[in-house]
Amino acid sequence: MTSYDLAVLGAGAAGLGAAAGARLQGKSVALVEMAKPGGDCTYTGCIPSKTLIETARRVREARNGASYGFRSVVEVDFAAVMARVHAVIAEAGQDESADLLRRQGIDVWPGRAQLLGGGGVRVGTSTFQAERIILATGAEPTIPELPGLTDVDYLTNESLFELTELPPRLLVLGGGPTGCELAQAYARLGSAVTLVEARHRLLADEEPEASAVITQALAASGVEVILGRSVERLSLDTVGVDHDRGASTVLHLRDGAELSGTHLLLAVGRTPRTRDLGLADVGVEVGPAGIVKVDEHLATTVDGIFAAGDCSSVLQLTHVGYEQGRLAAHNAFAPPNRPSLLGGRREWDATAIPRVTFTDPEVAHVGRTERQAFAAYGEAAQVAYVSDTMSDRARCAGRTEGFVKLIAVPPKVLRSKLLVKLVGMTAVGPAAGELITQGTLAIRAGVLVGRIAQSVHAYPTWSMSVRMAAAQFFSGYGGQTARPAREQQ
Repeated sequence: MTSYDLAVLGAGAAGLGAAAGARLQGKSVALVEMAKPGGDCTYTGCIPSKTLIETARRVREARNGASYGFRSVVEVDFAAVMARVHAVIAEAGQDESADLLRRQGIDVWPGRAQLLGGGGVRVGTSTFQAERIILATGAEPTIPELPGLTDVDYLTNESLFELTELPPRLLVLGGGPTGCELAQAYARLGSAVTLVEARHRLLADEEPEASAVITQALAASGVEVILGRSVERLSLDTVGVDHDRGASTVLHLRDGAELSGTHLLLAVGRTPRTRDLGLADVGVEVGPAGIVKVDEHLATTVDGIFAAGDCSSVLQLTHVGYEQGRLAAHNAFAPPNRPSLLGGRREWDATAIPRVTFTDPEVAHVGRTERQAFAAYGEAAQVAYVSDTMSDRARCAGRTEGFVKLIAVPPKVLRSKLLVKLVGMTAVGPAAGELITQGTLAIRAGVLVGRIAQSVHAYPTWSMSVRMAAAQFFSGYGGQTARPAREQQ
């Protein structure tokens, strides 16, 4: 029987990170993937969605130009839009192809894996042995249990990018990052979009100020946003107005209202892919939501088996998956009782993990929100806020709807404002995803906020707002000083 040092189940971001990390240690690696290496991010997630979003942004800019007489009215060629999406997918996929991985010394096993116990792995009709195993099987779109859902056609991120025609009337169920991003993009491309979110604000995990900006931005893009109202059931309207496109999908809300659309996109979350792997048979424990249980070293409940990425993490982000994959590969072969500084196992640290929602404007966050900071530190946590109405760069761009929000705390012993350090940051604006790196570095390195305030930033740039906010913890800026954190709803 073929034997390997490491078997990695799944070739998405976490699996690729694990395989690369193991090869750097000189380990032999079997990488099992039932689809294509690259996973959801490359084929149904990050790459296609951000390409679509960027294309829609350019359409929006061209239309704005048309209204000022810069160019003629823009007609969207949806086939060309999707052709560009698939061209970018193909280009990105070349960096993760099976042939390239094999040239890096990684054996790629196509097919579905099943654990046999004792390090055995079955793929199809073949089996191999591995000293260590890393689960990196990712996640899939959550399909809610709603009456009538099985009677209607629906889209997820796994099928959305296979459309050949622009949806005339698109219903989006879910107001998280995926729902907001795609609702805005399709509205800009010309769809009539209605977004329904059961909670009382969009992007409910973000700061309330960010939710408010994005709600207005989606409305300005033509999205009808319905908040605080849940769906009771679905049905098919066979006597709808779109006879040439077949029946329409109808959402029946609990308050009695009905919403009709030609297409329905489900964007209500993601569920770990942990079924049919034989986890229970070998003793790997899985939580009620299907998430593989791991400790601080990403080790499962079975010795020699680790897990990384979306199948075991509440932070379902590509960069999290890749970093966890590399960490799991290190820990899989590191002595468990040796200090990390001496080559032992290292702990996963989620303190400074940035996230970005790629709406326009973007929403970026790292560390604690104000509500989380208040729960942890009370009013010792201080909050600085700079609206982009005070930013000359934003004024030049005509994009003053965003802001930068910094949250900092002093040491427990010396409560001097000169020693405050950043524990959270949110940025909203056209370049928020780039700005958040400054906050990520500051939190990771424990940089004093005063150092940010003292650092010369180029003018006029978006990042000037970060320095302006940092100054509020000391002498103030623009007549504003940092305030105590509050418990927000």
